[in-house]
Amino acid sequence: LAEALLAAGRRAEAADEAGRAHREAGRLGATPLRERLDDLLRRARPAETGDRAASLTARERDVLRLLALGRSNRQIGEELFITAKTASVHVSNILAKLEAASRTEAVAVAYRQGLITPETAGSG
Repeated sequence: LAEALLAAGRRAEAADEAGRAHREAGRLGATPLRERLDDLLRRARPAETGDRAASLTARERDVLRLLALGRSNRQIGEELFITAKTASVHVSNILAKLEAASRTEAVAVAYRQGLITPETAGSG
């Protein structure tokens, strides 16, 4: 039910439903189910993840697109006409805003949240 609610864009209801299921899965010791529900809860919480992602600047979105293409800070800088250090600062800001521990995780989060798509990543 929580997945269906999330797919319908009803994030708050999806989070409530997933929270109830998560508590019950914990009570039953259903660890694999709890792990899947953890992921669903992360996707359903608009105030935490969605708002942070929406706060990316246009330049950070440009940098994120290049990250998805596997570019280094130097390559990002060259393509966007900024220094590698400035690119590094943008990457750090992206990691913080998306609550990601690595460049790879940031790209994965961005794909999941629809910030980038394979088409936009490949168009540059």
